[in-house]
Amino acid sequence: MGVVTVTSTLAAASRHQHIDTSTATVATPTQRAWIHLARSTARIAALVGFDALALLGLLALVRGVRDHYWLGTTPAAILGRLIPAGVLSPGQLIGAVLLCLVLFNGYGETSRGQHARRRFAGVGLGIGLPYWAQIWTEFRLDDLTAFVLLVSAAAILLIAQRHLVERAVRLLMPAGLGVARVLLIASWHDLRRHPVQAALANGGDAVIAGVFNPEILRRRNGGTEELAESIRDTGADTVVLCCGPMSDGTLSEVRDAAVASGCRLASLSRSSIALAAPGLSLSCGVPVVVLTQPDLRAAKLLCKRAIDVVGALAGLLAVAPIMILVALAIKFERSGPILFGQWRVGTGGKAFRCYKFRSMRVDAEDLLRRDPELHRTYVQNNFKLPEGRDPRITPLGRFLRVSSLDELPQLWNVLCGDMSLVGPRPVVPDELAEYGDRTTLLLSLRPGMAGEWAVSGRSRVGYPERAKMELGYVRSWRLGLDLSILARVVPAVFKRRGAH
Repeated sequence: MGVVTVTSTLAAASRHQHIDTSTATVATPTQRAWIHLARSTARIAALVGFDALALLGLLALVRGVRDHYWLGTTPAAILGRLIPAGVLSPGQLIGAVLLCLVLFNGYGETSRGQHARRRFAGVGLGIGLPYWAQIWTEFRLDDLTAFVLLVSAAAILLIAQRHLVERAVRLLMPAGLGVARVLLIASWHDLRRHPVQAALANGGDAVIAGVFNPEILRRRNGGTEELAESIRDTGADTVVLCCGPMSDGTLSEVRDAAVASGCRLASLSRSSIALAAPGLSLSCGVPVVVLTQPDLRAAKLLCKRAIDVVGALAGLLAVAPIMILVALAIKFERSGPILFGQWRVGTGGKAFRCYKFRSMRVDAEDLLRRDPELHRTYVQNNFKLPEGRDPRITPLGRFLRVSSLDELPQLWNVLCGDMSLVGPRPVVPDELAEYGDRTTLLLSLRPGMAGEWAVSGRSRVGYPERAKMELGYVRSWRLGLDLSILARVVPAVFKRRGAH
């Protein structure tokens, strides 16, 4: 086991770190991604809400001093000249400032310098919008003075309350949501370095769930699986690289394990900075490079699921007449069930029945098991018998396979959540061996009706090329890639390449 759970030795090596020795609740990769999304959503909602309250308080202060003489008549007169009644509408001002802060990424995780600059820019543009027409139509020096004062006051107020609110959000949210459980990839020597101690000193931000020895990744195969197992055992939702230089291949393996486990991956290592396009945040003044963002991935997966549901419903309605005709044809050809449900491996290793129109004899599975030579050919040919040499397929079934009509019932699998419109094609358990220690990565996304392999030749592309293709899709997955594959489905079906 590569993970070292927290002990007094670790506490002695890094006495400033907050160590969590409690038993963690085991979460699935999807649950970890949703935890990150919930944490990010709660943080942004709190920041936006308190920004709105702060701006509302500033406007109330202006009105109190100007209209109700809170500070006397002289300040009221000065403020009345600079900011006359009716110039600033609370709804317009607050809406404009919040919108501009979003445009300037004022709610992202940034360094303090970046944070201050973005807040000043967002507040300046937001407050400038109500003043814009007045400055151009009737320019007064008082208007410019009032603009500068308002921007300065609002920006300083929002910068100050931002730090207070972020701290409060971490402390007040329930444990497991507001506090990250961290698995460190570090040696004992690495843990004694000052930057590591400083970055992880604040117990309100994170608790250390365990330490993983980086030498396991550098020296032997299977390290990725051990890292994934350590993530599961510790209940970690964040992995932090605190070790020395790492090769591109090893860093890729760590990233695969983090993505497959739904974890956030961050690094304090300079060697990792050059290998990614990271977002930068600061923890106790120490740069932390964020290499994966599971909260954004979870949000995109939510959009993907919405597209799946709408697409599956529309597809079922559109092809219902065709499915009825196919069902009748199967029934008239010979006795037996219309649908065939084969057990496939789904997200997180969960088995499900993948439905197809029956294209084989009822005793097809028994026939394959009874004939050792036939089964050997089936395995050697990437778990599919060569075209024209499969005695199990019926004449109608051969047409259904070539035209891909046999896969229409999988729209029901998509609607039920077992599959997606686009994703790696679902595999039988025996095929998982072809993916080696990348099995967890493959199973981190729902299998799909269509996918990179499915539109690139299907049965003509065997292992290991198929594994590379499917894993490449998972690593680079984005909604745009799904749309690109969907656009290639119809031409691929008509070309019938590899469909048999």
